Amino acid sequence: MPLEAVMVCLDNSDYMRNGDYTPSRFDSQSDAANLLCGAKLNQNPENCAGILCSAGDRVEVMITPCADLGRLVTELAKVKVNGQSDLLRAIQTAQFALKHRQNKKQKQRIIAFVGSPINASDKELETLGKNLKKNSVALDLVSFGEVEENAPKLEKLMNALNSSDTSHLLEAPVGPKLLSDLLLSSPIINPDGQAGGGGGGDAGFGFGIDPNDDPELALALRISMEEERARQQAMDGGAAGGEASAGAALAAEGTPAPASDPAGAAFAHAAPASAAPAPAAPVAADADVMAAMAGLEGMDDMDEELRQALLLSMQETQPAPASAPAAPPAAEAPKAAEAAAPQEAPAASQDVEMRDAAPAPSAPAASSSAPAAAGTAATPAAAAAEGDAGLDAKWFQDPSFVQELLGSLPGVDINDPRIQSALNEVSGDGKDKASAKDEDKTKKDGR
Repeated sequence: MPLEAVMVCLDNSDYMRNGDYTPSRFDSQSDAANLLCGAKLNQNPENCAGILCSAGDRVEVMITPCADLGRLVTELAKVKVNGQSDLLRAIQTAQFALKHRQNKKQKQRIIAFVGSPINASDKELETLGKNLKKNSVALDLVSFGEVEENAPKLEKLMNALNSSDTSHLLEAPVGPKLLSDLLLSSPIINPDGQAGGGGGGDAGFGFGIDPNDDPELALALRISMEEERARQQAMDGGAAGGEASAGAALAAEGTPAPASDPAGAAFAHAAPASAAPAPAAPVAADADVMAAMAGLEGMDDMDEELRQALLLSMQETQPAPASAPAAPPAAEAPKAAEAAAPQEAPAASQDVEMRDAAPAPSAPAASSSAPAAAGTAATPAAAAAEGDAGLDAKWFQDPSFVQELLGSLPGVDINDPRIQSALNEVSGDGKDKASAKDEDKTKKDGR
């Protein structure tokens, strides 16, 4: 933007009391002058502006050109409506004020508000225009209020002055638009035709500054804004891409995608956990049953019905909760054996008590058993030694239980002489033990 020194000539004549402009001519002029001073100072940091009044007893310079907008606004508030305006003397006084500016590199510009009839002649105005053109002073005129009456004289002044289109004439008739709005869109504030320059900022920039005033600052702000936008887009795109890729991979494996937030993750993990305990109990029970079956497979001579009864009993005795540890097969085997015992259990228990009270059988009696009976009893004895089935070896010393058990086994002939001999020996041992017990009791009674 150009480096300028500006003098603003205000019309504070009695014509400014009229209310044809909202709220009045004087108030509309004050708002427009305030906007104009701010716009000119914002266009270049080295610009300066001054204010003078064209009406009254004399032309009064309110403030010489300066760069302090606060002082300019303060002096605007001191302007009073009084007398009759003298445009010719006001422009000449403004020209002298610009001649004594501090920075001689600043271009000279006068902006005059004309809101009352012009008293100067056409010849005087043409002479003024030539003088301004000779001294390289640009003139901008804002005609309002008496627009039609002042139009011919102002055109002659502009024709004598204007060169290279540096001076402008703005006519603001009475209408719905404010004087400041018309001035804002005029080339007086925006020499290059840029919108929004009067407010001190570009309308499309959005940072409250005019990018033409400080191009370096505007460029730095644009770069910073673009970097921040790119960073946010990268973060949003990376998060969305990571979730999409993870979801696609999990979907290919048949696994539900995890939730992006902690609450969703907890819910996503809770769903499989709640569904998992349902099959846990049957799996644990089946494992225990398979372990028990592995221990019972060695008992080839056991009855098939007895084996099925043992397995069914073990399945029914498994713990219901999945969290409880599964009981070892060895601990459940005695219960299964007790459940599968024949109906002669009371008689067998009485014989067991009698054998517990009697002394242990001698080694020759045990070694004289038949080979077939030893072979049939070897398998239950081995199972009892391993402890997998948990069968009590004392039950096989009961003749009635052994006879019943051997009779139920397939392929075993209970009438075989060898089996009968073994059974007789077992029953003979029991009878000997009973007679010995009776003799001992008789001896005790005789004493």
